[in-house]
Amino acid sequence: MLTLKKITPIINNSMVRWWIVGIAFMAINIVLLDWFKGTLNWSLSWATVASAEICTITRYVINDCWVFGNPHPSWKRCGEYHIANASSFFVWCFIIIALGEKLQVDHRIAALLATVVSVCLSMATNFLWIWRRTPQSKSVGTPREKLQATSEK
Repeated sequence: MLTLKKITPIINNSMVRWWIVGIAFMAINIVLLDWFKGTLNWSLSWATVASAEICTITRYVINDCWVFGNPHPSWKRCGEYHIANASSFFVWCFIIIALGEKLQVDHRIAALLATVVSVCLSMATNFLWIWRRTPQSKSVGTPREKLQATSEK
């Protein structure tokens, strides 16, 4: 039987939390896009930009605090997160165009492959750049682990 005791170590894993946030915001982005486009009658371009930016900023705060355990978001990490998102988006577009237009791969297959690559790039930039552990803090742990360690004393 699945109990809270068994689920807690899984949910406390940064990678699992990162995926939970990413999948949730994929759905939230679609709802926001539909609301801006359908309800407010915004153009598709403005609806896309607005929903993407709202989701990016909100997802950054949740990733920074909940996924990676930082007590306060920083402008530096927020900027890096925007750069990481932009680079993943660029790679996604490039792959779809390269596969679809240049190599005549079906656009749905191209989009799927582009999504796999851009998610891997996003994961790498998030875990290895923005929220990387420095050698000094590696032995001590994440901010969440440090907080837990001090509260247990």
